Amino acid sequence: MTLQGDLKRLHSPDLADLASGCPQDPANFRICVRAAVGVVGQEAADQFDFQVCTPAWLVDHVSEPLSARGYLIVPRYDYAPLHAAIARLCAGTTGPDWQTIAARLNLAAQWEYDRDE
Repeated sequence: MTLQGDLKRLHSPDLADLASGCPQDPANFRICVRAAVGVVGQEAADQFDFQVCTPAWLVDHVSEPLSARGYLIVPRYDYAPLHAAIARLCAGTTGPDWQTIAARLNLAAQWEYDRDE
């Protein structure tokens, strides 16, 4: 049996309301967006962090090589396409069990159980 990833909800420690809020400069920002992801048909979820930023923010803040893992680059802040992109990534991630799905998602985002804290 193949299981499918499912985006349960998005929130951010940097922006109180992702759906109706907006960074100060929607064309030049970086915020952490935390995705609660589980398996279709199940309530349980783990957290995956994305650093959502614009190309302008990268130009202003990156002066040395940067690994792109965990970054989601958007042209400007717009919640609907941001949500759709993360939901599509989750739905497109499948596997025989949750560990496989989580490990695959961890290649694009940062899984809460794989943080360098």
